[in-house]
Amino acid sequence: MFERLAQTGSRARAGVLWCTFVLDPHVTPPRVAYAIGRAVGPAVTRNRLRRRLRSLLQRKFPHLPSGLYLIGATPAAAQRSYSELTFDLERMMTRISTAATPTTNLTSQPPHSTVD
Repeated sequence: MFERLAQTGSRARAGVLWCTFVLDPHVTPPRVAYAIGRAVGPAVTRNRLRRRLRSLLQRKFPHLPSGLYLIGATPAAAQRSYSELTFDLERMMTRISTAATPTTNLTSQPPHSTVD
């Protein structure tokens, strides 16, 4: 996963968040990993940020396009409120959706398929 992201991944950034991604219809369900470095803070802080991002992604984007995603955060992310993280994540995912093909849209629901 990480080798492919490093070689062929595209990048999107918004506020304190960044994402390296590869859109691939053969990778279902989408695979998401989080890169929260030690510079963000102690383990408790990093884990809280990772849980917040995971929750936001599941709630706001339940039909993420198939592919690989590595989501990371700058140290300033630890100080952001939940609504500020939501804003940054929505902006970043909008940028990713512009890279998607016209048939793959983050806001549309897949036809006759379910996401486990």
